[in-house]
Amino acid sequence: MVARTVRFDGVSEPEWGVGSGWFEQDYLPVAEESEGFEGAYLFVDRERGSVLSVTLWRDAATADASEEAVRRHLDHYAEMTGRRPTIETFDTALARPPAA
Repeated sequence: MVARTVRFDGVSEPEWGVGSGWFEQDYLPVAEESEGFEGAYLFVDRERGSVLSVTLWRDAATADASEEAVRRHLDHYAEMTGRRPTIETFDTALARPPAA
């Protein structure tokens, strides 16, 4: 499994509202239809103004294949807010899913 993280810092409360809506309504539907999509999380630290999304992909090939779509969506978000994210990709070293 591969995780892609997208982090925005210095996000105001109004920007958080725009960003969370964008993530849920614009990006996730595209990701969910992409081959190899395994799940997503969106985290916020309102005190620090940091937002972190984590999308999970079956393998490096499917993460790479989704890259164009995420870039297109992030470019659109940057046009709306003027914010550019930090994007990183990680291989899974250990996974312990929650018990059902």
